[in-house]
Amino acid sequence: MNPINFYKYLPYYFRKRFKEKYIIIESDDWGMERALTVETLEWMKSKFGKENFTRWTTDALETNEDLDLLFDLLNSVRNKYGSCPVITANFITHNIDYENGGELKFKPISKGFNPESEDVREKYFAGISNGCIFPQLHGYSHYNLTNLKKYFESHEGREAFMKKNLPAKSTIKSNLSFLHGELSKANSEAKMISDAAEDFNKIFGFYSSTLIPPAFIFDMGFSETLLKNKITMVQSSNRLINSDKKKCMIPFFRKKKGIVWSIRNARLDPYPGYDYNHEQCLHSIKRAFANNSPAIIDFHRVNISGKFAPEYRSRTLTEFKKLTEGIFKSWPDVKFIHSQKLNEMLWQHQVR
Repeated sequence: MNPINFYKYLPYYFRKRFKEKYIIIESDDWGMERALTVETLEWMKSKFGKENFTRWTTDALETNEDLDLLFDLLNSVRNKYGSCPVITANFITHNIDYENGGELKFKPISKGFNPESEDVREKYFAGISNGCIFPQLHGYSHYNLTNLKKYFESHEGREAFMKKNLPAKSTIKSNLSFLHGELSKANSEAKMISDAAEDFNKIFGFYSSTLIPPAFIFDMGFSETLLKNKITMVQSSNRLINSDKKKCMIPFFRKKKGIVWSIRNARLDPYPGYDYNHEQCLHSIKRAFANNSPAIIDFHRVNISGKFAPEYRSRTLTEFKKLTEGIFKSWPDVKFIHSQKLNEMLWQHQVR
């Protein structure tokens, strides 16, 4: 190996290694509304063309049915194997308030959702109580508020707002980076992450100790802001990019700027074209365990969002069941933990 490369990657060799087999499932975008109604989707079809839809176009706030089906599956795993996979549910805390007649305001989920969405807060608490989910913080609104407010003042933005999906364009092919970058230096209102942390505490009764930056965009200058809000671990550092689209090359499971940087090294996304099915996920888990690392699975909320895509939800749950069966067959001694527990373990190890 080139000596320069050896020293470059040396910190990775000294990362914490795990003797036991842990699986963490991290799921983003919980609590976040996208399209609200069928009429919204019909407008998007005429505006952008259905052929330009992505899986994000039909994403929506999780419904009671979505959560019942997910929790039933998780509890069936518990009944069969004695252990329940716990989903780290990463929450967006504020949604665009479409009841304010043309004024751009945001509603915290502690006060509920838009009328077109089901109020699923009691279902959240039930899932937490029975160990199916454990909440952590994702962000304030998921968007670069500076750009979102500018877009709101445009003709196209006003039209999208009246159709009750202001960021609709950001779900369309070739526009998936549009309006993103909540924790980007380009967002003059990135400080709203503090409001998000406080509202998270108001909802769930504790402060989140971990965070996954929305759309995986993060500028290191916000590290101090995270620490001030009691966040001491960032999820999925291996997927992060900064505002200049440069990868954040940070040794994982180590401390930098007072924060531990975790990773995601597996994925379950069975959407056609993504094709991260259970076989592929099992292979990634095997590789993680071979490296004495926990297997941390990327499993976005969109995978179980059935309001407008029930067939995708059904496919996902089938794949998830096959995944759990494969896990217990291959590693019967596996332990499922959530991201905050992983963070506690890493700090107990006195990460460098």
